[in-house]
Formats: sequence, C-alpha cells, structure tokens
Amino acid sequence: MSAITGITGIDTSGASTSGAAATNGASTTNFDAILEAFKKAASETPEERARDAVLKKHDLSEEDYKKLPPKQKDAIDKEIAEAVRKVHERKTGVAIGDAPVSVEKMLG
Repeated sequence: MSAITGITGIDTSGASTSGAAATNGASTTNFDAILEAFKKAASETPEERARDAVLKKHDLSEEDYKKLPPKQKDAIDKEIAEAVRKVHERKTGVAIGDAPVSVEKMLG
C-alpha cells in the first residue's frame, strides 16, 4: 500500500498520526451531552423548566428537594409557584388570579 500524500495526520491504514482524533472524540462526547440536555429541555413544559430552574438556583437535585424539612420545602414550593405563575402569565396574558381555573387544578 502506498501512503496518501497531502493529508496531514493520516496514514494509509486510516489511523491518526496526530492528536486530532483524540480531541474529536472529546468533541463528540460534549456534543452528545449537549444534545441530550437539549432534548430533555425541549420535552419539558415551560412550567417544568421553571420548576427545574428554581431547584437549580438553590443547587438542589430532585432527591435533595424531597429530603428537605417541611419549612424549607414550603419556601421552595412558594418560589416554584411564583415562577410557574409568571410563565403562565407570559404564555396566556392572563393573571392566575383572573383565570377561570384554580391554581390547584392547573398545577395538578
């Protein structure tokens, strides 16, 4: 087999002779992680994203949130409710207090 000339970093077997392939593998892994995060965010409702944002703001995972003492959990719940209210108002242009459906029914 003869060597391919004019292409730096590749020999005739197709193996890399430089560090380019190693960085490409890392880029693919980064891209995959970014793509997965995008897919997750795209599949969530705006209200779910608002809730996730509040938990992230407080550096809480779902498991951490569940373990909070009731008083702290109530404070987080109020902040989540406020974030969801703002999202609803932006989406509909209707304040929750003016909505014909109760907040409990809306939030499940």
